[in-house]
Parts: sequence; structure tokens; C-alpha cells
Amino acid sequence: MVKIFNFDDHPTQFSANTYVIGKVGGNCIVVDIGSTSDEIYHYIDKHYEKVVAVLLTHAHFDHIRGLTKLLKHYRNRYDIPVYLSEEDVPLLTDPKINSSFLLNESVQVNVTTTPVKDGDILNIKDFKIKVIHTPFHTKGSVCYLFEDDNALFTGDTLFKGGIGRTDLPYSEPEKVKESLMKIAALPETLVIYPGHGPISRIEIEKKNNPYLR
Repeated sequence: MVKIFNFDDHPTQFSANTYVIGKVGGNCIVVDIGSTSDEIYHYIDKHYEKVVAVLLTHAHFDHIRGLTKLLKHYRNRYDIPVYLSEEDVPLLTDPKINSSFLLNESVQVNVTTTPVKDGDILNIKDFKIKVIHTPFHTKGSVCYLFEDDNALFTGDTLFKGGIGRTDLPYSEPEKVKESLMKIAALPETLVIYPGHGPISRIEIEKKNNPYLR
């Protein structure tokens, strides 16, 4: 089960989609946590026993802003490991390269992360997740493939009908094609859960997304 929290149109706090994955009553994993909304914790506390990991697709401010609050919320009960590509670790504490300065914010997250790299298989409790390194939006952007759930969490690598920006600090625009080819090679039935906007399928994006055709 995948629960989607969308904050693109939030009146006061622009944030990426947050996803909560898991079987109700058991463990869950959170993918990206840009919002500080209590709505997320209320949902988790009602439906799940434990958050066993936070997976960050990259470390722009709108994907990490709520991380400190999430870890603090559960700190007295248990620790939550945070997974992130090493290339994006500098963004956690630097408002200029995590782009929070663009909205006159100063997002800084001081947390120890567990590094991930291309091809890693993460076995976290009941979950098996493959890491796919897809740099260009940031140097350390990754997608997380949950094969058992037919789900690919793409962050700002791939949206329905588009891709992430390549003109921000820490972008690598020359790697767009290489990264998108990795996604295009995956099963077409995969559901993509992007960092912003609605979900889609790889089959649909290969037909309609100008960047993936």
C-alpha cells in the first residue's frame, strides 16, 4: 500500500510529495519528507507499528524540510535510519545548494545518513528496494524500485509529462539522457511515484513524455 501526501499547492509551504509504503498494521517506509505537516505523523501513528526507514531521492529543501521533525517525533521510541546518496549529503546543511534560499528559507538538516549507490539492494525488514542512480537534477539523485509493489519512486528525475530542472546548483544537465535511459529500460507496467504531481506508468511516459520518448 502506498499513501500519497501531496503538498504542491500548500498555501504556506511548498513541498514535494511524501510517500508512506507498507502493509497496514506493520512496518512502513517514508520516501521524501519535505513538509512539516502533522498530518503525516497522525496517519503513520494510526496505521503502522513503526517507521523502519526514510529514503531520500535527493536533498533539495522541499524533500528534506520535514526530516528533523519526523526524527524528533519518534526519537523517544526508536531511531530511524535515513538513506541518501553520498553525493547529495552536502545539500542537507547548505541552503544555497539545497535551493531553500530561493524561497528566502534556510533549510538545514543535521542528520547522519546511510549512503546508497547505483545497484544497491536494500533489505529493510519486510522490504526489498533497488537503488537506481539517476543524476542530473542533482548529482546524487536516485530512484527507489520496490519490485514487490510494482512501484518506482522517481523524486525529481521523472514526472508525469516532464522531468526535473537542470539549472539549479548541483545539477548535471549533461547526464539527463543517460539517467532517463535507465528508467526507460525498466518494465513498462511499473507505476511511477514522482516528487511532484500525479502518478503515472512507464508505459504512459514512454508514449507521451517528450523526454522519455
